[in-house]
Amino acid sequence: MTPPAELYAVADFCLIPMGTPTTSVGAYITECQRVLASMASEGIHYELHGYGTNLEGPISAVWRALQRCHEAVHAMGVERIATDIRLGTRTDHPAPTSAASALTENQRKRDSVLQRLAAPP
Repeated sequence: MTPPAELYAVADFCLIPMGTPTTSVGAYITECQRVLASMASEGIHYELHGYGTNLEGPISAVWRALQRCHEAVHAMGVERIATDIRLGTRTDHPAPTSAASALTENQRKRDSVLQRLAAPP
């Protein structure tokens, strides 16, 4: 398959503010979630989970989202941020479209695994 004009990326990231006054990071994560919510029109889909956030969309928007999260948390006074990122792209399937499905790639994968578990061995 020919690579698309822009790659579709699926990422998982964990943003870690360092040197904060308390061990609580809730306010910083909330601010990052606000940034991601504001990027829906750019094709960003996200889902917060216990140890980070799943993020999907055009690769340029995914990188922009990560940058904006860093900028927003720095604007809150955090001088240092460490972020763990796992990112994947693929060209063997077309990128999902909003018309094709409201499910994110991660939701489709989860559903596929559940169907396989339900099938007899």
